Amino acid sequence: MCGVAGGFYFGAEHRPVESAVVARLNEWQRRRGPDGEGLWLSADRRIVLGHRRLAIIETGPGGAQPMVDRSGRWTISYNGEIYNYRELRAELEELGSCFLTNSDTEVLIEVIARWGEIGLLKLRGMYAFALWDSLQQELWLVRDPYGIKPLYFAERAGTLWFASQARALANCVPGPFPVEPAALVGFHLWGFVPEPWTWWTGIRPLPAGHVLRIRTGGALHPAESYSSIQLAYINRPMPPLDRRQLRELMLDSVRHHLVSDVPVGLFLSSGVDSTVLASLSTELGLRLRTVTLAFDEYLGTADDEAPLAEEVARALGTEHETVRIGYGKFEELLSEFLDCMDQPTTDGLNTFLVSRAAAGTGLKVALSGLGGDELFGGYPSFRQIPKLQKWLGHAPWPKVLGVGASKIIRGVTAPWLPPKFAGLFRYSRSVAQAYFLRRALYLDDELEALLDRDTLSLGLERLATIAELDKLVAPLVEADAPYYAQVAVLEAGWYMRNQLLRDTDWSSMAHGLEVRVPYVAPALLARLGPAIASAAPPTKRDLAACAEYVPAAVLARAKTGFTTPVNRWIRETTGIPARGLRGWAGYITRRFDADTARPTHAVPTPTLATVN
Repeated sequence: MCGVAGGFYFGAEHRPVESAVVARLNEWQRRRGPDGEGLWLSADRRIVLGHRRLAIIETGPGGAQPMVDRSGRWTISYNGEIYNYRELRAELEELGSCFLTNSDTEVLIEVIARWGEIGLLKLRGMYAFALWDSLQQELWLVRDPYGIKPLYFAERAGTLWFASQARALANCVPGPFPVEPAALVGFHLWGFVPEPWTWWTGIRPLPAGHVLRIRTGGALHPAESYSSIQLAYINRPMPPLDRRQLRELMLDSVRHHLVSDVPVGLFLSSGVDSTVLASLSTELGLRLRTVTLAFDEYLGTADDEAPLAEEVARALGTEHETVRIGYGKFEELLSEFLDCMDQPTTDGLNTFLVSRAAAGTGLKVALSGLGGDELFGGYPSFRQIPKLQKWLGHAPWPKVLGVGASKIIRGVTAPWLPPKFAGLFRYSRSVAQAYFLRRALYLDDELEALLDRDTLSLGLERLATIAELDKLVAPLVEADAPYYAQVAVLEAGWYMRNQLLRDTDWSSMAHGLEVRVPYVAPALLARLGPAIASAAPPTKRDLAACAEYVPAAVLARAKTGFTTPVNRWIRETTGIPARGLRGWAGYITRRFDADTARPTHAVPTPTLATVN
């Protein structure tokens, strides 16, 4: 797990890349990789690769990056883990490949060298990487199918700059990078910046499951897809998935996510998802280290995760630690949290705090139950949106009537009326619209009171939120997939990808901690997807049945999410009104800009790992 950085001048004439910029990117991303740093320049200096290292597999010098392969043709800067690298290495050795290290990085290079893009489909893991082919004079940028690991790029005067964090590019690459209207509007609508945008105009994310290939003297074309999670949710003819098969699938996923040369821990809450991971890991023979984050304000209340998590830890025999935090520590950490935030988001604080706690115990790797709700219908949206579609989705009123009804209801100032109730008739004609109504922080017409008219108009036009949601579920709509499966795609491909996975990345890597997500795995989804699209999708009870130990109290506990007393803390710190996430979003917007947290230390003189 690491930080990727680099620059590539792809214009027809010769122009060297300024290596000091890549050195600055490395320095900005120092917290992502405290175990090492590398900088590599090609012989003509038109490509520079940088790397910050968090050593997990092959922790010695053999795993250092940027890495050049035995042939000298390929050079890589890579962030992530390939969990099946040992199996792939054995397969490649049978085909005649030889290896100099025991790292997954060298295996990843050989997979591409041997099989090309098709080799990406053999990978089980999370990854984002930049790979230079000196023979073809071609750069590859690649991101995993779910988008677990981020990769951002910007083009300036024929140079393609890229990094693991968008904020690094905004602060280190010659700009300017003004605030993107679509991102500003998107953040207010959702509480996060939706892809394909970032907070800064001109900086874009590489789409999940895509490859961007660009040659010297070529043009910058759109990235091409090699894998799409949406297609897994189409109900293909397959035998029913029973609990025994589900258990084998879960054991297989957990087994792969335990591959490591350093100890592996787990974020243990009082919920089903993390309890199942803890139980399965123990069954697989791992002496697991578990960490629970608890809050002083919740002590002795139903919201306290600690007692039930500690009961699970004792029963499983894990090496457990409960770390409690109160308002004073939050106040102390708030500025650091905002400085580490890659893009504005209303989330990330939970993971930032528990990652800090886990890293404080000496862990460098931790499993998370993220993704369990998306696979096993844990969110209210799985129940509410199909009901909304049944009641209102096929109502005969035209769209204009829905807009009119929204305006009338908006004019009613009843304190008991939910703010989004006015959109009920306007956003109910498709699953995508209903999802927007359910998940959005604000509705678009509410933003007139928050943003100036020109910014709002331009941002909404560029954002095209409903159209993007429609695009995400289009394959399922065409296949006449159930509403439930369409919700599953939106939760995984929109909310999880744009907020949960992104925020887990920066908030954990800020502490030099790698978070692994066994529920977020294409190999698991390939079998679960059709079941989710069936008449009897798997439930949390089915998931709980996969493990030998899930106490009845965990199953009986009402879902509360991984909560913090953040609303109360923010009110006490800032004095903002008690408006929940809306108030928090306003505070983030006021605090966040591209100049925040610029490095004050001198950028070191670049050192060359290798010269090709």
